[in-house]
Amino acid sequence: MEKGDFLTFAAGIAIVIVIAILINPQSFSGFTAPVPVATPVPAPALTPLPVLTIITPTYQEVTPTPLPTDAPQYRIFYTDKPLSYPLFKLPGNMETFGASDILWRDQEMVPFAFVEDKRGGLTRKFSIPYPLWVLNITVTANTSPQYGNFRMVLCYASNGTVIKGVEILNRGTAYQIIQTSNTDLYMIITTASIDRYRITFETPRNYYDAYRPR
Repeated sequence: MEKGDFLTFAAGIAIVIVIAILINPQSFSGFTAPVPVATPVPAPALTPLPVLTIITPTYQEVTPTPLPTDAPQYRIFYTDKPLSYPLFKLPGNMETFGASDILWRDQEMVPFAFVEDKRGGLTRKFSIPYPLWVLNITVTANTSPQYGNFRMVLCYASNGTVIKGVEILNRGTAYQIIQTSNTDLYMIITTASIDRYRITFETPRNYYDAYRPR
């Protein structure tokens, strides 16, 4: 076979194959490389995360209630007009007033006034708002204790009637419980051979808180 005849023959075979493929392509599926098909991957299940709730604390400013404070003690001075008082001399017999009263030890006592001096005299008039109060008296006589003498009476300013009285010989302390309030009073005091005395006015805490001037 000549070369030209061979080419013509090969071309004819190629045309036949192409026509066969076009007419019945399934017959030549073995000659075609399989196309890979992607297998779908299931999406992973999402686990819901717990919801974190953040609570921001709120603060309310609280103004502390101030604690009540006791008022300063006020001083009672001597008057410069003792002769104008209904009674300006001590009674002759001080023994009639008895000894010192017994002070309560189970109560808090609040001091609110005082008289302090070395010499005697008549105090200015004063009024006490508390239904019950105490005269806490201390006499100091270190220079001549054997001669020390202190005497005192508490009187109504209206008529000079004596409410309470006390006498301290040498030196020492005494208590007088008083149950007179909201009326004018004054004190007559005499001293001899003492260095100093102090009379502190005190009342129980419950009376002080209930009746103190506002």
